[in-house]
Amino acid sequence: MKKILIVFTIFFFAAMLFLTVFAEKIHENSLPKVTASRPEQKPFPFEYIDENGVSQTGSAQQIAVPESMLESGVYAVYSAEKNGTKRDFVRLVTVQTGAVSGGYAEVVSGLMFSDRIVIESNKELYDGCEVKVVK
Repeated sequence: MKKILIVFTIFFFAAMLFLTVFAEKIHENSLPKVTASRPEQKPFPFEYIDENGVSQTGSAQQIAVPESMLESGVYAVYSAEKNGTKRDFVRLVTVQTGAVSGGYAEVVSGLMFSDRIVIESNKELYDGCEVKVVK
């Protein structure tokens, strides 16, 4: 009985040592891996009235996201401190869209050009999810 307790104790402490050393790597490998970048800028048409009172059509660069991204949701990446370590998280962004052109939707509100948005993820995301940004 005493030998079993000694073996169990040794095994327990070895497991605790293993987890202490490798816990961060295990946690990091379990996170969704995402590719993030700034939103693209695309030209979108707009109408205006020139100085002669004639209606004209122009084009302006606006923040845009692929239409396909709107179906699954637009996630913005942000950094925050958790347990004393700076980590990356995502938040689901409510994006108001305008014109659609060439497979892209104009972003009227909800995103700024300085935001980083998730382009690709290897796992399903949710609001507040911690992620590992790989690119």
